[in-house]
Amino acid sequence: MQRLAHMWLIAVLLMLPGISRAMDFKLYYQPDLKLKMVIGKGKIQSGDAEKFRAAAKLADRDSEGLVPLVLDSPGGNVEAAFRVVDAMDQVKVYTIVPDDAKCASACASILFASGVRRSVMGSGQLGFHSCYRRAGSTYAEDSLCNEIIAANAMQRGVSHAGINRFVEQYGAGEMAWVHRNVACTLLQGLCRPGLLETQPATKAALAQSFDCSELISLQAQLVCGDPELARIDQTMAEVFNQKLKVSTRKAQLRAEQRAWLRNSRNACADKACLLKSYQLRLAELKRRG
Repeated sequence: MQRLAHMWLIAVLLMLPGISRAMDFKLYYQPDLKLKMVIGKGKIQSGDAEKFRAAAKLADRDSEGLVPLVLDSPGGNVEAAFRVVDAMDQVKVYTIVPDDAKCASACASILFASGVRRSVMGSGQLGFHSCYRRAGSTYAEDSLCNEIIAANAMQRGVSHAGINRFVEQYGAGEMAWVHRNVACTLLQGLCRPGLLETQPATKAALAQSFDCSELISLQAQLVCGDPELARIDQTMAEVFNQKLKVSTRKAQLRAEQRAWLRNSRNACADKACLLKSYQLRLAELKRRG
């Protein structure tokens, strides 16, 4: 398979024309799951395999020994995607398309389909179309590319009928978007849920992981991903706004809140520290006249 994937002398594309930012792999700590996951977002291109390996080395493994890889990508370079798959096979990953995310083209038919475990969560979508290569200013069908992708998917347990359904019907200018109910029922073998998804206590946390990973600070990510912290953060906002409405020293109150964020809340690196910081600040606010 690796030899076939590297046969091309030109870069073969499996994506719709358009501009997307390059793929980036970053770590995200999900507090409910107590796991550092890899988030892969953006256009697949050369060099992504090395970026994935670097991130995967620092990630955690779930109870099945797999590195969770959360995907949100429009696709990209096919050869680059197969190089990422080579790295994924060495690491062993659980590919996940979470709520509000889209994994299309090379992301869906190559990266997602190559996970040891595979899940589409909530409103997540997979996008499929036939494999094409650039021929001047147009796109020409690439039967070899389709054969390689189909062979890889079948090796991973995806049914031949499921593969051909989209390869035969959708060209370079089209995209078949499918939600979980189609991807995981009509396309036999495409989804292979892991234990993280099958456990009700962790399913919701897994689905929302993508949204939380977009937040810039570690503290904001922790609050977003933990129900208890999210509740106390909401309480903080309500209490602060109530005090601000009746305060005669609004500028001072805002300055004190910014100082708390900078010196206390944002100095925390775990849930226990954040809870204590919020509790102390809430007590201070409630004592104010």
